Amino acid sequence: MLPAFAVATLAAAQEENLAGADYYRRAVEKEKENDYRGALDGYTKAIELQPAADFYLARGRLYQEQGSFTEAEADYTEALALDPNMAKAGYYRGAIKFFSELYHEAIEEYTRCLAIDSLYCYAYNDRASANRQLERYEEALADYTAAINIDSTLDFLFSNRGSTYRLMKKYDEAILDYTEAIKRSPQSAMLYNNRGLAKLGKEDYEGALADFLSAKRYNPSYFRTFNNIGNVYCKQKKYTEALVEYDKAIELNDKFGQAYLNRGIVREMMRNDEGACADWQKAAELDVPSAKGYVAAQCK
Repeated sequence: MLPAFAVATLAAAQEENLAGADYYRRAVEKEKENDYRGALDGYTKAIELQPAADFYLARGRLYQEQGSFTEAEADYTEALALDPNMAKAGYYRGAIKFFSELYHEAIEEYTRCLAIDSLYCYAYNDRASANRQLERYEEALADYTAAINIDSTLDFLFSNRGSTYRLMKKYDEAILDYTEAIKRSPQSAMLYNNRGLAKLGKEDYEGALADFLSAKRYNPSYFRTFNNIGNVYCKQKKYTEALVEYDKAIELNDKFGQAYLNRGIVREMMRNDEGACADWQKAAELDVPSAKGYVAAQCK
């Protein structure tokens, strides 16, 4: 029988003899088990033994998921250096730029990705979203449409294009896209909520209310929907009903500044000036852009 130190030495030697691919497979299993430290160590060992684009990509993705963007971007860059046709590495590098709010740089990365793979649906979607952040709505529409032409089964593509139309105040087009998205995900509270916003934009209050109520039914904790129902009631001058909805939105999320702003507006309509000012002050503390104006104009 070998002594303990000899067993340990033998085990270490066997570990060193493992190929990079073996460490990579072990790291994948560790990641499935939510052992991220073990997975990271495994990917790193795989790279030390066998620098491969796939290994860098896997480690970069794990870094990215853990919020280590600098390390992730470095790994994606290494992956592309080893395999210039790895579109996914370029896509992930674009995602880092997007989440860092570097939208121009994100667009450049997604464009390079699409030059490698012109059918990369998610790259079209994300480039469109970056353009939308920059208020380049026509470019965004073109990319969302390109993504839809590649894979029309994805509800979020229609939802994203619908939201772009809504920003452009093209409410009928937005409603059509949200309706297509709902066909693919018929129990999505967010989609009903967004279609309700488009209907509210075109002053179809009953249609908007029906959609907001559907959203509330599918997700009773979706605080934005309660705020939006309150907005419908406010438009209809049903101020008591609106207050109930704003109260519920704030109960569900007491950091949701827009509900305080809106509740303040309704309270002013009901001649509750003190309550209105308290709500606007709270909204201002929560950085709602227009709240300070209400405080300055209406409150002493």
